[in-house]
Amino acid sequence: MAAGESYLNWRAAVDRRLHEIYLITIEDAGFDEKYLVGHYRTNQTPTHFVQWFGNKYDLDRRPTPLRATNR
Repeated sequence: MAAGESYLNWRAAVDRRLHEIYLITIEDAGFDEKYLVGHYRTNQTPTHFVQWFGNKYDLDRRPTPLRATNR
């Protein structure tokens, strides 16, 4: 069942990238498995899929942390 394992790895990477970039999860985004499998089968990388999704729905990226300055 290598193909299933590959999908599960891809799905986990999508979930991580969604959280890293947009602070949401797959569940927050409302994806169902059929939708995710369809995108997995197009051979998109998890990063490209997450970027596409964020652009499509005009999501705001996680704010960049401010750096402390020495005064």
